[in-house]
Amino acid sequence: MKKVIFAALVTTGLIAAANAQVDFTRAPDTKDFVSQAVSVDLPVPAVAAPGRMTYSRDCARFSFGPADGEVLSQKVYLRSTEYETVCHTQMVQQCHTVMVPGPNNTQVPQQQCHMVPVQNCYERPGMTWGEYGQIKVNARKLLPWERENFEICLQGPWMDLYVNAAAYKYTAKREGGNYETLFVMTPHEKVAMKADEDGVNYADFSFVDGKFVFKASDKWAKEYAGEKVAIKVELYKDNALFFDTFKGSKEFTFDAAEGYTMAFAESDLEQPEADDNDGLRAKKYFLKWGFKRVGTLSKDNFVKKDKTPVISK
Repeated sequence: MKKVIFAALVTTGLIAAANAQVDFTRAPDTKDFVSQAVSVDLPVPAVAAPGRMTYSRDCARFSFGPADGEVLSQKVYLRSTEYETVCHTQMVQQCHTVMVPGPNNTQVPQQQCHMVPVQNCYERPGMTWGEYGQIKVNARKLLPWERENFEICLQGPWMDLYVNAAAYKYTAKREGGNYETLFVMTPHEKVAMKADEDGVNYADFSFVDGKFVFKASDKWAKEYAGEKVAIKVELYKDNALFFDTFKGSKEFTFDAAEGYTMAFAESDLEQPEADDNDGLRAKKYFLKWGFKRVGTLSKDNFVKKDKTPVISK
């Protein structure tokens, strides 16, 4: 859910409605840790009502990664146009056929018509506001995999700053003038972000001395020193002519390290009810697995990984 942390009223600049047009800006990267910003004019839908005022919404999104000092986004130009719902009522003739008494006790058709009001509405463009926007994030320390995402939007004369994903609690200050706004963001308390999905990876899966042996590697072991990781494995029998059979699951918890080894027999798993479709002749198995970080450095979101290669028992 987006969170608005700053709203600024833009000094109104009246631009002729005839010059109003959709503005799509795609500017080049400024630094390798600042992603490209995308600006697009988004009309805001509204229920037609006479005199109702709506505004188009123009936004630019920025992504910041780790950096040695402060980071400054590119400067983008945003536009927002005011639209007034204009409605006109006109009388339209509507006719229908009814049966009326005719000669010799018969019923004959007769057309009856009357006038009814019909309302037609359309959106009429009015004032257009234009403003340059930019974000500066003061120096802070991010973990190698962390990226923060912010968004600035102009809707009518109001420019807002949104936080989509952040590694800190921020305060924001508005600077600038003459149709230019610079949001200066100052970090405070660190906030845990989602764990890197590529942090723990498959290394090997085999069957040795009557046990399945699964190995995984951790490229962020140094950063997570003192914390733990939980790895969950689900064993499946690979059936060529039937659905794959779920044989059971188990979760292993380790201190953060460069590698993890899990050895288990089928009897060690938390097993489901017997499956009538179990291919008794099948001797091939694979794992579905995933992991989560346990500690304070990252959130404990569970990351699903790809299934392992199939091995023979």
